[in-house]
Amino acid sequence: MNKKGFTLIEMVVVLSVVAILAAILTPTIMKNINDSKIARANNEVQVIAAAMASFFKDTGRWPTSNGTSGNPDYLYILHGPSTANDMNPGSYSRYWGRGSGWSGRKDCFENHLMRNQPGLDCTAGGTTYNTSGELRWNGPYLTDLKPDPWGVLYSSNVISLWYTGGNYEYYAVFVISAGPDKIAQTSFAQDYRNSNPASGGDDIGVRIK
Repeated sequence: MNKKGFTLIEMVVVLSVVAILAAILTPTIMKNINDSKIARANNEVQVIAAAMASFFKDTGRWPTSNGTSGNPDYLYILHGPSTANDMNPGSYSRYWGRGSGWSGRKDCFENHLMRNQPGLDCTAGGTTYNTSGELRWNGPYLTDLKPDPWGVLYSSNVISLWYTGGNYEYYAVFVISAGPDKIAQTSFAQDYRNSNPASGGDDIGVRIK
């Protein structure tokens, strides 16, 4: 009984064809994957911004409390989710990220938009937003919040939604993803009276003010 298999030459030819096809297709596949990540981040920053707008419509204020009665407006940054990685070092990352900068006056989106537990860095404070009356917390405004497609937190510079010192009242407010390089390159102090504010580098963002 004769058994016929592939010859060594035939196997080499087949493997060569597969390698050539892989070399041709890999850049296209990788580009499609990267494009899909950018599209997802674009969608998610808009969802977060819309949730913040809904919060404002219901409560008559922005999600900037740290949960203490003496500081109805206190936060500089909202970040999230709490399980995401921080941003890589960069010119602006320490302001947008969870690490040092701005005296740690930061909290996660979840505490304000998913549950009524404002605090500091995802630790609940002592005073919640109003839950009765015409202007009240009527959430949740988000049902889920994942890290951005590169595993990094989203952020919003909410300081400019309430603080009027140092021209902050004229600074644009964004919700951003730091993008593929995981480094925030968007200036947190863009005066919209003198310029056209925009996210920088490969950051992916939506402006809410």
